Amino acid sequence: MTGTLYVVGTPIGNLEDLTFRALRVLREVDLIACEDTRRTSRLLAHYEISRSLVSLHEHNERQVAPRLVDQLRAGSSIALVSDAGTPGISDPGTLLVRLAREAGVKVTPVPGPSAITAALSVSGIPATPFTFLGFPPSSGRARAEWFAELRETPGTVVFFEAPHRIERTLKDLQDEAGGSVIRPIVIHREISKIHETSVEWPNKPTSGRDEDVMSKLPERGEFVVVVGPAPPTHPHGLDASVVVRMYDQIETSGALEPDQIDQALAAIHGVRPARIRRIVKETRIAARRRARVEPDPPVP
Repeated sequence: MTGTLYVVGTPIGNLEDLTFRALRVLREVDLIACEDTRRTSRLLAHYEISRSLVSLHEHNERQVAPRLVDQLRAGSSIALVSDAGTPGISDPGTLLVRLAREAGVKVTPVPGPSAITAALSVSGIPATPFTFLGFPPSSGRARAEWFAELRETPGTVVFFEAPHRIERTLKDLQDEAGGSVIRPIVIHREISKIHETSVEWPNKPTSGRDEDVMSKLPERGEFVVVVGPAPPTHPHGLDASVVVRMYDQIETSGALEPDQIDQALAAIHGVRPARIRRIVKETRIAARRRARVEPDPPVP
């Protein structure tokens, strides 16, 4: 009978965030495959767990994973953990999971902390839909293509960044990804740790970028950046907000019927009336969604 591979989420900072189920699994498995044995040893010591460890990281996964699958097929149970969070999410483990599944081994998730969902939950930015882009490449064409992908992603984007590159990335985010459109950005540092910090950039929707943002976010610790949705724009370069504003003004005046408004605006902007109808519909839907997640203003 084959064993089970448990993919275990571990704390991203505060050790108290380990779930009861994860604690039980770590105590019961035959072996723990971990990204860094020193980091995992500290976690196990905190909970007085004694288990055999094997190192599984990005540089040795191709060599180690097949041997672990052999042990699983022989009946051993193995817990896969990373240094923090969930294995396989910008961490090693994907190859081991794939090989285990191909070998017919049962793979069971043991959900735990996630820096991605933790950052989204306190950002105040809509999380549906969102795209996770991992770490930006450090340089070259890959970095330029990464920012191009972010710029073209209409919904919320979440990514990680290292402390020594965060200031450069924020500058590139403004210069390359933002352009003339200001997207709301929330930068989180050291989530769930003692020096946890969260900064909005810009601080207010109408303000420019906060040039002093790094004084509030020292280049230490791990960073998670949440970039809010871009304002909807028309493929032909039309600003959807302008189209909708014109539509609303004409509609309020009562001078034209809806179909006539579509035709008039289509003639002005050189597009088909159906395009105008879709722009107005999608923009109004987006506005209603934002209204559902934004708090009501305080009553004076």
